[in-house]
Parts: sequence; structure tokens; C-alpha cells
Amino acid sequence: MGTFEIVFGILLCIISLGIVVAVLMQPGKDKRLSGAIAGTADTYFGKSKAARKEQKLSNLTVVLCVVFLVLIVAMYCIV
Repeated sequence: MGTFEIVFGILLCIISLGIVVAVLMQPGKDKRLSGAIAGTADTYFGKSKAARKEQKLSNLTVVLCVVFLVLIVAMYCIV
């Protein structure tokens, strides 16, 4: 097992954990009963702040997935 394989393996593990965390942090799209029970106030500032956070998490997920894919292809080509 070469040094490249170990480095790529460690990077893939770290990025895969990052993908899992980023996906799990994203809120669900279905807020029928839970929103009514929690009594959340839908103000403009609350919505825009939540939308920015969701957009950042979505972008982070896409970036991590692209990096993961590039590392997989690079590892396949090198090894």
C-alpha cells in the first residue's frame, strides 16, 4: 500500500464524514404539523436567515460531493 493510497483514503474518509454531517444538518422540507406545534413565528428576518443557512449547507454539500468524486477518479487513475 503506497503513500498516495493512504492519503487518498484518509481524505475520502474525512470528506465522506463532512457530507454526512452537511446532509444531516439540512432541515426537512415538510413542516406541516411540527411547525404548528412548535409555534414558530414566520417573520421576514427569520425566513431570510434560515434560507441563507439552507443555501450555504446546500452549497457545502455540492462542493463536498464534487471533491469526493474528483478524489475517487484521481485515486482510480493513479492506483
